[in-house]
Amino acid sequence: MAKQPAGRPRRITMTDVARRAGVSQPTVSFVLNDRRDVSVAEETRRRVLEAAAELDFVPNRAAQLLRSNRSFTVGVVTNGIVSQPYAGLIVLGLQQVVQPAGYVCMVVDTTGDPDQGDGAVASLVAQGVAAIMYASLSPEPLHRSPRLDGTRTIFVNCWPEEGSADTVLLADEYGGGRAAAASVFTRGHREVAFLGGPRNDYACKERRRGFADAAREAGLRPADLVHRFGDYSIGSGYDLASEVVIEHGPTALVCGNDRMAIGALMALHSLGLDCPRDVSVVGFDDQPDVADQVRPRLTTAALPHLMLGRRAGELLLADPDGAPDRVVVDCELIERESVGDPPRRRRRPRPGPEAGRRP
Repeated sequence: MAKQPAGRPRRITMTDVARRAGVSQPTVSFVLNDRRDVSVAEETRRRVLEAAAELDFVPNRAAQLLRSNRSFTVGVVTNGIVSQPYAGLIVLGLQQVVQPAGYVCMVVDTTGDPDQGDGAVASLVAQGVAAIMYASLSPEPLHRSPRLDGTRTIFVNCWPEEGSADTVLLADEYGGGRAAAASVFTRGHREVAFLGGPRNDYACKERRRGFADAAREAGLRPADLVHRFGDYSIGSGYDLASEVVIEHGPTALVCGNDRMAIGALMALHSLGLDCPRDVSVVGFDDQPDVADQVRPRLTTAALPHLMLGRRAGELLLADPDGAPDRVVVDCELIERESVGDPPRRRRRPRPGPEAGRRP
């Protein structure tokens, strides 16, 4: 019998696990391969799993694939999120769930090029992936490759532009918009302005719909409130807030995202106004290292990118026959210091020569 080379530890096998658990090697195989069609007592299953953990057993996935014709690779096709740490939480969430189950993720960023995406998908399918997950930086329709060839497909923060998907996962943009607006209406604000992103953007429309319902719950007509639209940038928030505050004097600004809210804070400062003493400001996203770093820290609705990825991973590991067609994940309201009560006496903005102009 050949000796193991010096300095190289022997690979732990199922036989070792069986010996530690006091069961047969086939029983170990049934448990570790999750063969639910074979009856194994729960106590036996527990002993096998404990023995595997104690021995730090690592399954030979290549051998398992040959025996079961099962893939342990998930293909991830993204549009621009791999270079964005914030939205990249979708991929991180997926990995957190599937990697402990022995799966690996192969990520391809298409940069919005359908031909590049089709080629990447064809390559992934040819390698026998267990599933394909499409993911996007912002909620929008994405091109679905016609080369999926029956492969299980999940869309996260997006939906197929054509064709279908096994499951679509989206953030509750409407619920987040409603909660963000309610955070000022419930404090007694009635002169409230909505500063949104592009008018026809899906997220903007859903957040504005939530804003409108929160206004109705407060006894207000949404049409009587100020609505302006920009492009989600800091500069856009600055320009819109400057215009609205000077012309209409609202006591609260509900912004399309955290970046626009930061622009609004800068505009208030240039006008000699304080947040939240004179004007409250609400954002959307809870963008890491942004929303909790500005002063005052932003009250905002959190986009659940990490949870979207984790839910996608849970679905990939579950029985596909019971998978839902659509999953909506809550956008939690994060309350911080940028929202206060309406001022008892409204201060007029102090427009100087630089007021309303971007710094």
